[in-house]
Amino acid sequence: MLGEYVPADFIEKIGPTPLLMLPASDDVLCPTELALAAYERAREPKRLEILPGGHFDVYLDGFDRSSSLAREWFVEHLG
Repeated sequence: MLGEYVPADFIEKIGPTPLLMLPASDDVLCPTELALAAYERAREPKRLEILPGGHFDVYLDGFDRSSSLAREWFVEHLG
């Protein structure tokens, strides 16, 4: 079933639910260009921050940056 899981196929239907995307600039597991293409199709409100590194770097060396961006987004939209 994993092969049938393509979240980008439904991205136009997410809005107006707030969407924050934090793709990695050198992601080879979830290619950055696919994330950017999906972001372009998403409806507002949305925000994009491209973080340096690969797929797992946003959870490791880049965690302070990615988690602070996520926290700001959640406070703004859920607070």
